Amino acid sequence: MPLSADRAWALWILLAGAGLVGGAILGGPALAAGGAAVGAVAPFAVLRARRGAAATVAEAALPGALEAVARGLRSGGSLRQALGEAARVTPGALGAELVAVAMAAERGMPLVDALEEWGEGCPRGGVRLAVAALCLGAETGGAQARAVDGVAATLRERLAVAGEVRALTSQTRASMLVIAAAPLVFCVFASATDPRTSTFLFRSPVGLACLAGGLTLDLAGGFWMRRLCRVPA
Repeated sequence: MPLSADRAWALWILLAGAGLVGGAILGGPALAAGGAAVGAVAPFAVLRARRGAAATVAEAALPGALEAVARGLRSGGSLRQALGEAARVTPGALGAELVAVAMAAERGMPLVDALEEWGEGCPRGGVRLAVAALCLGAETGGAQARAVDGVAATLRERLAVAGEVRALTSQTRASMLVIAAAPLVFCVFASATDPRTSTFLFRSPVGLACLAGGLTLDLAGGFWMRRLCRVPA
């Protein structure tokens, strides 16, 4: 996340405070506690949603980095030199990973060991395939540039298939979010526009029981729809 620790803490406290105040205004103590809980849990939901985003970006940049390695090999450089050149032109997290591999090799570590350490530290499918091809080229020689280009083409095909799958399932995922969020939005709207509704839901035992039951069913339905929409890797 592009946030410092201090700003993240401040934003977290602000969200919890906003949920507490907004809930107290709309529905009294019960909704205030619920709003504070939602504000406190929201950062965890955002982090979970963004989990793996950096790995996805690095995986998408891997074919370009491998093509840069192949260009360095064709220009007459060694595999170690080609990796260093690719690290300098590759941005983001993947560039940092390649820089670490190149620096480890420059400090005297065998290139194969540095590549295998990279594969163990970043256990992504594309990285494992790239490490296998690069290690094979480092150990056996041969047409290294052609092999690296072949791995890059394979990774591009896999990324294209994954993108097509995401595009085909985007409408289903959007429908899932709308179905899960509609009851919550309607509850907030009804409570804000009709004091009798907010009084019943948040200030009476029967209303609180109905609210708890509805939230439980909505969460269960959301998780079930997410399971149905999941595409096997």
